[in-house]
Amino acid sequence: MKKIFLCVIVLIFSVKLSAQIPGIDVYHEILVEDLAGGSKVLVFGLDSTATDGIDAQLGESDLPPFPPAGAFEARLLLPPYPSGTLSSYSDFRQAVVTPPYSGVKEHRMKYQVGTGTVIKITWNLPPDVTGLLQDLFGGIIVNVPMSGSGNYTVTNLGIDQLKMFITYNNTIPVELTSFGASVNGSTVILNWQTSSEVNNRGFEVQRKSENSSWEKIGFVDGAGTSSNTRSYSFIDPDIIGTSSVYVYRLKQIDFNGDFRYSNEVEVDLTLNEYLLYQNYPNPFNPSTIIRFSVPKESFVTVKVYDLIGQEIASLFSGNTNPGTYTLNWNGKDNYGNNVSSGSYICKMTAGDFSESRKMIFIK
Repeated sequence: MKKIFLCVIVLIFSVKLSAQIPGIDVYHEILVEDLAGGSKVLVFGLDSTATDGIDAQLGESDLPPFPPAGAFEARLLLPPYPSGTLSSYSDFRQAVVTPPYSGVKEHRMKYQVGTGTVIKITWNLPPDVTGLLQDLFGGIIVNVPMSGSGNYTVTNLGIDQLKMFITYNNTIPVELTSFGASVNGSTVILNWQTSSEVNNRGFEVQRKSENSSWEKIGFVDGAGTSSNTRSYSFIDPDIIGTSSVYVYRLKQIDFNGDFRYSNEVEVDLTLNEYLLYQNYPNPFNPSTIIRFSVPKESFVTVKVYDLIGQEIASLFSGNTNPGTYTLNWNGKDNYGNNVSSGSYICKMTAGDFSESRKMIFIK
């Protein structure tokens, strides 16, 4: 549901994925369980960078063979069907670059019970997404519409695979275009912005340190459904603790209970040197993440040059407080044009400090 494709500044997210991958356009979950202790959350959705195969950048990975009979398992089979030689706990399909999204995508799930005797499938879909659950025989035995909150229990365990046809009807993700943090003494100020929202109840603000687990520290109401740019902020005052590093994330919650985690942003109060990190991924397409750290209040510029020294894109130019920042370059120049495949230089300057990193853009 959230996406960061623009060239915006955000403080560093240090852990890519604890529960979900950030940056995915449309994200939904289904719960598969055998009512005897075995359960698995399967994830599906849309993303402009997705393919029908394994998309490692979206958290997909090919799974080993099913465990022996008697051990619960559930997973999604990836195309081409009916072979299903690839499988994953998540299956994202390609979406058009610009929302809203409309159309039908087919997914297939395969499962086996552990000590249970049935398989229960539970979903919670927003109003703009519906589905149809079918057996592999065209719906002769299982032919169940999916909408809103619901579930279906498979009692015939001779059926160990189901088709899931998901229909998107002008779906617009809650598109998070920036999420960042700044420090003022012992106070952390979080700022984020969305370019569109659908069914958005709001944002639960969460924090953790190296000595603690995630905790809710506040809630900010969302705009419901909106196609306009919205800006939000949250102040975490007077942080007192033994840790010097704090990590924040947003839990975006829909009115129907669906939720999605944002990127994580890290506040490090002990930085003592300037750093420009290697971009990731590299090579990249369509976008890459560029991180830099500043130990004190500084005027910083981060620019992209071609190999003959011509400026291609100015990613950031301004005053910064101490912290680690993240930029997202979408492969466009200063005029909004897509750059050509090839090598580019990312250069950071801050006073007398200067550092460069080589990046490779591929198409």
